[in-house]
This record gives sequence, C-alpha cells and structure tokens, in this order.
Amino acid sequence: MNIKKKILLIILTIITIFSFTKIIIYYINSYQNKKTNRELIEKSIEKIDNKLKINYSKINNEDVVGWIIMNQNKINYPILKSNDNNFYLTRDYNKKHNQSGSIFMDFRNNDFKDKNTVIYGHSMLDGTMFGSLREMFKKDYFDTKNNNYIKIYDLNSKETTYQIFSYYIIDTEDYYITTSFTTEEQYKTFIDKITKRSYKNFNIKIDTTSQILTLSTCSSNNKRKVLHAVKLK
Repeated sequence: MNIKKKILLIILTIITIFSFTKIIIYYINSYQNKKTNRELIEKSIEKIDNKLKINYSKINNEDVVGWIIMNQNKINYPILKSNDNNFYLTRDYNKKHNQSGSIFMDFRNNDFKDKNTVIYGHSMLDGTMFGSLREMFKKDYFDTKNNNYIKIYDLNSKETTYQIFSYYIIDTEDYYITTSFTTEEQYKTFIDKITKRSYKNFNIKIDTTSQILTLSTCSSNNKRKVLHAVKLK
C-alpha cells in the first residue's frame, strides 16, 4: 500500500470514528434528557381534585414563569425566561449546558400579559422540546378537536386554555414574534395577516381584545414552524 492510500485510509478512519462518536453522544444526551424530563414531571406535578398542581419549588429556578402542556402531553415542560433569547437555547431548567435547551419565553414579554406572548423551543429529532410539533403539521391532525388546545399554568397553577387558530412554515422573520402594538389597528392588521397565513381555516373569531400565544421552532432550510393560539375567555 503506497503512502497516499495509507493517509487516505487514516483520514477515513478518523472521520468514521468522529461520526460514530457524535452519534453515540447524541443518543446518550437524548436518553438523559428524556429521563431528566420524566423525573421533573413526576416530582413537580400532582393531580388534586382532578386539577393539576405544579410544585415550582422543585424546579429551583427563579427564571421559571409557567408550565406548558399540549400535543397529548408530548410537550410537557416548564417555561423559562431570561434577559435575552439566547441563554436557554443551550441550557436546561437547571441552567446547565444542554444542546436541547429549554422551552422559554421571549425576553420582551411581560409574562402572559401582552397581546402576543412568544414561546420558543428547539425542534429536537427525538421529539423532545418542540420536536413533536412536526406531528401537528401532518394532514388532518387538527381534525381531532382535542389536538387544538394548549394549556398554560401560571406560578399559582392557574390553568389557562389557548385554542390554535393558525399554523404555517415561514422564512425567518421578526413580524410574527411582535409582542406589543402601538394601536388597535396595528394589532388588527397583525391578527389578519397571521390568520391568512394558516394552512387551515379554523373559523375562530379573534379581535383586538384577544390575547395570543405564539409557538416558534426551527424547520428545515432555515425556516420556522409557527403556531398561534388565542386565549379562551
């Protein structure tokens, strides 16, 4: 075997080992993340008189602002908020470095008091975080009525229900994550625009008194998967 072939073989061997190692690390992290999330749910949530009670003290993080449950409990996480939108991209609820990150609220939001509250999460391939939102973009998913709702629990475990009225995939932009509006007309224009973007007409009435919840996660080709839901009164 000549020297060039030996060098090529060594390079290919290194690449193979590197790739195999990354795959192993991914599956180890995936297993650990799922285990950690299960343990968090088990120790933080209990049902009392058929109502969920969330013990936020078990999270031990002053950045927690609520809890989100949707998609048949596949999305079941605390919601964090930092002073920017980068911190929890790569940190878990313990503030430890984690490639899965956390579910977190836009730092500009005043908890759930704004017209549009925006929540982010990675679209993990193993289905964790907002990874299971891929299922919601499948045909006929929203034909099952129970699939159309998002439950939010505040720090007092008060439950608020949001009904999905729009979903779509779009290029990266800032418009749909607008959190506050100067005038009612500006907000009405916003509602009309994001409603028309939807792949499905949900026939839900929304006006300028409505409050919206927006979920945003990554899609392929640097695009974003987006869901909008309106707070039920």
